[in-house]
Amino acid sequence: MAGHRTADAPRALSCTCTLIARDGTSGQLGIATASKFLAVGSVVPFLRPGVGAVAVQYRHEPRMAYEILEELESGVAPADAADRAMKFFGEPEKRQVAVLMANPQKGQLACFAHTGDGCPPWAGHHADENLVIIGNHLAGEAVLAAARKGFEACPSPHLAERLVEGLLAADRAGGDTRGKQAAAVKVVGNETFQAPAVDLRVDDHHDATAELHRLWILFRRQTGTQTALPPPPPRSLPAEQPAE
Repeated sequence: MAGHRTADAPRALSCTCTLIARDGTSGQLGIATASKFLAVGSVVPFLRPGVGAVAVQYRHEPRMAYEILEELESGVAPADAADRAMKFFGEPEKRQVAVLMANPQKGQLACFAHTGDGCPPWAGHHADENLVIIGNHLAGEAVLAAARKGFEACPSPHLAERLVEGLLAADRAGGDTRGKQAAAVKVVGNETFQAPAVDLRVDDHHDATAELHRLWILFRRQTGTQTALPPPPPRSLPAEQPAE
């Protein structure tokens, strides 16, 4: 399923591109996000092992993510959990929400995505059984398509690396029109109360997604096994933007 928003809108609070994915083999869940917003990794990605993954952006609200995770843990479907949370916290027109359930019941839709009419253009989403992508203030719809292709085409066995490659592909397609300041990737297993398998953040960098990829390479070298993909080619820095 997909949706988009193209009309004029106010400047964003958190203009962001986010991928949520599930590895059908390992059961891992992961989120990767990049934004022209300081320390985006502290406010957008939320995961609970064995339960699900949630991202709330533009009018981001961590309490909404926690509420949705609580609902998922009780067996509520992602769409119903997100709808209840948006009704409780309000302003659904100014929110982007992505939800992916770890272990949906038979016949239950595992994913949900919402793009409010008040999100800054270009804004939209893609959602299927194992991958949800949401973004606002993007260069266009091609950014979402590139993120999906980058994720799916990545040959790495590591979910974190496929997520980071999705972010890099989104950047190459134009990404956030204001550039990137921060990025993060987080992966959890399917067992409750486990520590994250991967938890990397770049809080302030002129090319945050490339820096995130560099951290991923270091992480893989220190933890062994597979070699990460080569670094992405350098790209020109975004022009300085006026202060909001």
